[in-house]
Amino acid sequence: MRYLKTIFGMLAVVIGLSGCGKPFEVEELPEEQLAELTMGRHTIDLMVGDTFQVPTKVTPDSLAGRGIYWESADTTIVRISEGKVVALAPGETSVKAIAMAGEKSDTCHVRVLPLWVIDPYVFRYDMVVYADVKVNNQNAHDNMVVGVFGQDEDGLSQLKGLGNLRRSADGLTYMQLRIYSNNDNGEPLSVKCYDRSQALLMESNDRLTFENNSTLGTL
Repeated sequence: MRYLKTIFGMLAVVIGLSGCGKPFEVEELPEEQLAELTMGRHTIDLMVGDTFQVPTKVTPDSLAGRGIYWESADTTIVRISEGKVVALAPGETSVKAIAMAGEKSDTCHVRVLPLWVIDPYVFRYDMVVYADVKVNNQNAHDNMVVGVFGQDEDGLSQLKGLGNLRRSADGLTYMQLRIYSNNDNGEPLSVKCYDRSQALLMESNDRLTFENNSTLGTL
């Protein structure tokens, strides 16, 4: 007796042939066992109050219509429905997509940022920066929030400034950053950009140094 194993597409078919050529075994893997469920993002950043639709793909396409169920590991931080994540409170958690009666799943880590709000009256000094902001070689747009960060009295990260996207009469787009500090000079500052359209927080390699009552950059 001899055995012949062949692969047709994604289905493995094992056929045993007897001496007279009569098949005695045929085994096919169910399509569900070959399926894959993949979330298009496995990490996202959201600011409180923002939402993001997590792309999700089921393969093969013949299974794409099957129901996908969603769950949040901490519903006090985010909730999710039909793949749409809603940020409720600062913190970190995860959301999961589940399909094929629970046999296939994928997970996305979610970091929720507090709202970037600054109270200028708690600072003694300020400065202004006019900047041409580009992110991944793309000009800054209305869905981007640019923040400047320093340290508070305990050495913890503290929001020290926010950018306002402006357009001049001749169509020039620029960012005006008003920055505050309780140190009159020399405080090192970092710049971060939150893109709500991409649910992504990025930090610039550029650094600033606080100089009281100064203006850096021009139109």
